[in-house]
Amino acid sequence: MTETRILTGHLGKPFGLKGFIRLVAEDSSVPELKFPLQAVLEFPSRQPVPIKILKSSIQSGKILLQLEGINSPEEASSLTGGKLYIDRSHFPKSKNEEYYLFELKGLKAISEDGKELGWELVDILENPAHSILVFQTEDSEVLVPYVKKHVGKVLLEEGKIVLISPEDWNEI
Repeated sequence: MTETRILTGHLGKPFGLKGFIRLVAEDSSVPELKFPLQAVLEFPSRQPVPIKILKSSIQSGKILLQLEGINSPEEASSLTGGKLYIDRSHFPKSKNEEYYLFELKGLKAISEDGKELGWELVDILENPAHSILVFQTEDSEVLVPYVKKHVGKVLLEEGKIVLISPEDWNEI
């Protein structure tokens, strides 16, 4: 849970004429970071590329990044598909009972009495009413509403998340 480089998303299509590029985000907290900051782009077929993100903005619900040295849509399109990694130190410390997605991914589910459920938290889906935790079991996925009725404490240091009465809403 203590990785120093955080996968924050991948770069999408260019936006506008000044070289902005869309970020398909893993974590919606990117616009809240303090810019400028250093980051790394990784591609399957070439060496990692260090970049400097000058600023981030949101247009029509899309996260846009302005990168140093990228001044046209053509230059921006050469970076499309790159996975964006930002060092953990650029993210503010999470507040009480608020967590970044990267902090939660990989947590193991346990019941209130400490019984291991054999589930790993792999994703969080945003829903208008509340977030939904996606757990991977040995052979399927389990979706758990992220509400107090079903989710107890998040134990980051232990790498666990407590689920309340999972037998009430899912067969174990």
